[in-house]
Amino acid sequence: MHGFERRGLIAPQGHFSTTGRFGRMFPTMPGLESFSPGPLALGEPTGPMDGGSPAPGNTSQNNPRIRAGYTFLGQFIDHDLTLDVTSTLERQIDVSATHNFRTPVLELDSVYGLGPSVQPYLFDTDGVRFLLPDGETDLQRNANGRALIGDPRNDENLIISQLHLLFLKFHNKVTETAEINALTGLEKFLATQTLVRRHYQWIVLHEFLPRIVGAETVARVIAERPFLFPSDAFMPVEFSIAAYRFGHSQTRPGYALNATAGGLLFPKDPADGDLRGFRPIAPARAVDWTFFFGPHDPNPGGRQDSKFIDTRLSTAMLHLPNGVVPASTPLNQRSLATRNLQRGLDARLPSGQDVAAKLLSPEVRLAEADIWTGVAGGEGPAPLWYYILKEAEVMGQGLQLAGVGAEIVARTFVAILLADPASFLNREPDWTPTLGKTEGQFTVTDLVSFTEGRDVPGERVADLPSPSGPVEAIGIIAGDTPPEVPGAG
Repeated sequence: MHGFERRGLIAPQGHFSTTGRFGRMFPTMPGLESFSPGPLALGEPTGPMDGGSPAPGNTSQNNPRIRAGYTFLGQFIDHDLTLDVTSTLERQIDVSATHNFRTPVLELDSVYGLGPSVQPYLFDTDGVRFLLPDGETDLQRNANGRALIGDPRNDENLIISQLHLLFLKFHNKVTETAEINALTGLEKFLATQTLVRRHYQWIVLHEFLPRIVGAETVARVIAERPFLFPSDAFMPVEFSIAAYRFGHSQTRPGYALNATAGGLLFPKDPADGDLRGFRPIAPARAVDWTFFFGPHDPNPGGRQDSKFIDTRLSTAMLHLPNGVVPASTPLNQRSLATRNLQRGLDARLPSGQDVAAKLLSPEVRLAEADIWTGVAGGEGPAPLWYYILKEAEVMGQGLQLAGVGAEIVARTFVAILLADPASFLNREPDWTPTLGKTEGQFTVTDLVSFTEGRDVPGERVADLPSPSGPVEAIGIIAGDTPPEVPGAG
């Protein structure tokens, strides 16, 4: 599950060790070895990070900037970038000995797998289109109900599996466009794959990122390129273990799937109506994407927003049930907050204050009183993940990442796209989408409209509500250079 085992959790201790596919954005910065009050106290259920369980009609934690679907799009993107099959909780391992089995590239390899030649069971007999069951309301599955897809993690809950299905159907629909349809065989598959990847990369760069970190931050990082990989691309652990885990704060206890069906994400007592994955999905429970993407609905019980990005997680995230964690997991390690905080210590991530001192001018750094308000015994250096959530809460008013968090996320995504010789940003930076409702634009709602043949309302990023006050990393050190990281072979 997202945030648990099989993730990029570990990093080289020393500045001089060689890296695998995981590395450090700030390799010379000292790692945090402990903090007050510690991961168990800060992350415990009923503790300061417990945000309760708001009912569907309770809009007090709704984020009008980020609809609920972007939480799962973020998870989908993560599965495209990282896969560590060796990591475990509460032990230190040098990441130089750890390999990311996902390429740190936005290329949808979690969808395409190894391609039609190596994994032909994913594709129709033409070797071009994905194979889907009749009705196309679920993924193709084996006799045990397990999805036959490029990455099994994309079946770990109902919503992420439906998002995976949407991308399979998007690929199949692209094969029918005029510029692709005249081609045949492998040439047709590769042309489709390229066009799908470019539209996906456009969504990440021009819609997902601006919603999460702000359009100004994205534009500046693209222009200034303050972080570039010194050799091969790798996954910065400051991103994978801290900054990109902001989505855990956005997650709601449960979701409506369509006008008649819904369920809890992590139920204490699993039932047929919950959102667990790894099992067939009945047609009546297929996702209507207008409940997850599109304009904000301010009405109680209206279409769903994500929760605010802040230091308060849904109570369900602090009581992870069996099936999400092993049955042998002690009660005090069933909190996702505790697990994230412990992993940050195991990886020796730097403190939030140390990263802020490097990236931000004093006026946009959090004061200690802001960091530890409401936390008994909270003082001194703060874990990077917690600090980033607190930045979003205080500086971003819960609407988006700010400061350190925004900077790490934006820098990582832009560096990944620039390091990929096949990305549109690297190969053809003036490329614009061809499949959207408006020329030169493409959003998730455009993807749904194109794939499903219906008009799904969208909204411009420029029209989204934004936090007041400074949220930008305006004090970035002049001449900030790429980190001195050894090659990430």
